[in-house]
Amino acid sequence: MDITQLIESIKDIVVTLPPLLQLLVGIFATLGIIRGFMFVVDFIEDRRGGGKDSE
Repeated sequence: MDITQLIESIKDIVVTLPPLLQLLVGIFATLGIIRGFMFVVDFIEDRRGGGKDSE
């Protein structure tokens, strides 16, 4: 299964939901992406020895 099939299947599932649930799925997906990005940035900072705990 390639990435386009995965995106299409997720899109098909979300389109069948009522509008309020579509909104909630969008909010939670956005929060998940932001948290994932923050985790990656934290991980990179820790690997470099930076951050607030390095004093």
